[in-house]
Amino acid sequence: MIKIQLKPIKWALSFSILAAATLYSQNTSKNNFKMYKIHGSIKGDITDNFAYLYYNNVEDSVKIVNNNFDFKGASNDTVSAQVYIKSAENAPQFYLENNNIDMQISVNKVNKDGKSVETMHIDEIKGSRSSQIQSEYLNFYKLNSGKKDFNKLLYSKLTVFLKKHRSHPFSGAILAELAMVNPVLNKKELNSLYSLLDLSKQTEPDLKFFKKGMDRLGTYGVGKPFIDFALPDQNGSLVDFSTFNGKFVLIDFWASWCGPCRKKSPELIALKKQFAGVNFEIVGISIDKNKEQWTAAIAKDKLDWANLLDQEQKIKANIGIENIPYNYLIDDKGIIIGINLSAAEIEKILSANTKKT
Repeated sequence: MIKIQLKPIKWALSFSILAAATLYSQNTSKNNFKMYKIHGSIKGDITDNFAYLYYNNVEDSVKIVNNNFDFKGASNDTVSAQVYIKSAENAPQFYLENNNIDMQISVNKVNKDGKSVETMHIDEIKGSRSSQIQSEYLNFYKLNSGKKDFNKLLYSKLTVFLKKHRSHPFSGAILAELAMVNPVLNKKELNSLYSLLDLSKQTEPDLKFFKKGMDRLGTYGVGKPFIDFALPDQNGSLVDFSTFNGKFVLIDFWASWCGPCRKKSPELIALKKQFAGVNFEIVGISIDKNKEQWTAAIAKDKLDWANLLDQEQKIKANIGIENIPYNYLIDDKGIIIGINLSAAEIEKILSANTKKT
């Protein structure tokens, strides 16, 4: 093994926990292993000859044979790790521990900013205690997230969960996502849960994103006014946010190359149609760098609302958004009343607060 420093493009915010809900299996061995053995199988056309494993500033490489690879080694603790091939733009994260781990990986080509790039995704992991811990939390979230008192249920669950798993890096990843991406809990609750962690076992990026998310909740959290901005539309005309004063506004951050963003378009179209004739508007803010690709996506997806371009990503950076899709629901007084909501949650709030004009 050799110590290396990965290119910045290989690093990103810890994988979206909620998006990984089907990733992990609970098939966990009870044996006490003193080393890890990772078997990986890759689905998709690849030209790479080597797979790379990175953790704790250490990189290992093995030859890929018939789209399969195997790593062996030992780790002093459960750590956040990444596996990747050099042709891919990203490096998927998982938790490395001394155990027999089997992972299935898919490699796909996507169009980003007018260029074709390869992306990697871990479809499934079997054989680790970490996968069991993750499944416990993800299953709870899936079963309870639609309940009216979910925030109370989640806080209660995490109080017990984090005490039990305070030294596992997944615990820090949960809080980083709840602060940065999925603000279900308030600052007081998040700070209380944070105090339960063994900080020496958490990753530096997760701790940094937690702090950044907490700072943002203080500035752009529920109950706070949204940022004032002016951005160009498809015709180059500058549109000021004040144009929408007195209306409920859904600010939707997206990009033409973002698959999950595009999949949500039909839901937004349905919302727009359902609440036509009330004081509600959708404002799409794209972070595309390729204007032509952006306008083509608007036409193809039939996005019939105000579409603005944050080409230099200044608004995104100012607010501190790390991943998309991401949204803010603003009331008719310009106050944030929801963050990163599902279509069902938006519908419920609008039904209770809007009326025909």
